[in-house]
Amino acid sequence: MQNAISSVKLNENLLLVEYRDGFWLYDKTKGLNISMRANTAIDALVEAICYYQNRLTTIENEYKETKFKIANFISQFTDK
Repeated sequence: MQNAISSVKLNENLLLVEYRDGFWLYDKTKGLNISMRANTAIDALVEAICYYQNRLTTIENEYKETKFKIANFISQFTDK
């Protein structure tokens, strides 16, 4: 791996590192780089926000679908 020009620990789980090819944002909780080769630190953070917005939307949709399926399943066994 190339040498880092600079790095900033944003919190316990996020590390922003500048390399010659751009900024990388590593998320320790996910165990992966959320942003790679961003032109600026702000671009890396925006990429991360977009990633998490998309992930949240996916999770919310899956939750709604699962909740609907469970409600339908349970309704088969209740007296009306």
